[in-house]
Amino acid sequence: MHAIRRAILAMAAPLALGLCCSAASPAGKRASGGAPSCDYACLTSFADRYLSALAARDPSRLPLAAGLKFTENTIPLKIPDALWGTISGLGTYRICFADPQAGQVGCEATIRENSTPAILAVRLKVVDHQITEVETVVRRGREPAENLEKLGRPNPVWLEPVSASEETARATMLQAANQYFEGIVHLSGDIVPFDDRCNRILDGTQDTNNPSYNEGWANGSYNPAALGCRDNMNSKIWAYIKSIDPRRFLIVDEKRGIVFGFFMFNHPGTVEFADVPGVGKIPMPPSARRPFSVEVAEFFKIESGKIRQIEGVQLALPYKSPTGW
Repeated sequence: MHAIRRAILAMAAPLALGLCCSAASPAGKRASGGAPSCDYACLTSFADRYLSALAARDPSRLPLAAGLKFTENTIPLKIPDALWGTISGLGTYRICFADPQAGQVGCEATIRENSTPAILAVRLKVVDHQITEVETVVRRGREPAENLEKLGRPNPVWLEPVSASEETARATMLQAANQYFEGIVHLSGDIVPFDDRCNRILDGTQDTNNPSYNEGWANGSYNPAALGCRDNMNSKIWAYIKSIDPRRFLIVDEKRGIVFGFFMFNHPGTVEFADVPGVGKIPMPPSARRPFSVEVAEFFKIESGKIRQIEGVQLALPYKSPTGW
């Protein structure tokens, strides 16, 4: 994990799932016959149109609602502010997911900003075939985007519909993803429904089951990235992160078994050691010993009620920053 990535895991007061998971409520009108006014294919076409219009720096190509709300890196702005003026093209890596019940679609994609690779996470809300909300995180810096593109394509589990035998009810999908954060809160991977094959990629780097990657914990003598998802969490190296608040679950893609949201990790910089079971106290790296927050755009693949894969991008912010939403 990168220094920013260390803010992924945190202790937080439990949230009632019905309150924290806004994707559980329908959004947008329904056409006669009960079908959503914008179905799965419709929503994914909006994602494609948005990225194409963004790359062309031409918002006139989009049906933007009069009261559109737009943020980039938590700051409320107006289209075509910020990335709309600096993007120079799309990259080669893209994952999208849609939630007709919530009327929302999201993507993680590599882009070029003035020719420099970057990662974009974007969420659109569509009502009556107009875009009413655009929430974006731009992970700037060449290395994360290049690392994603070196993978060639997203892990196939993100692209495949869940089989009939692995389908999970919407509420159970949300519960599984939320339990990931509860595991962080309690410093216990044992309470999280991890699939034994689970891996996590953040900012373009796989930071589980990857012994070749080492952030330098204990001057390199201890490597939590070599551990699987459950044991990595059980290592308690994330004890310095003291809250995950808010937890905004916004998209539940029941077709592909994906839960996506934005999550704010806050840590005060006051925890000096991780008490790793069987190892002992390991000093926190310098980057963890300062107050800051991190917003993570993160998504989870859920199969048979278990977390099969995790991926996301992160944005370092001043301590206790607001989300802009």
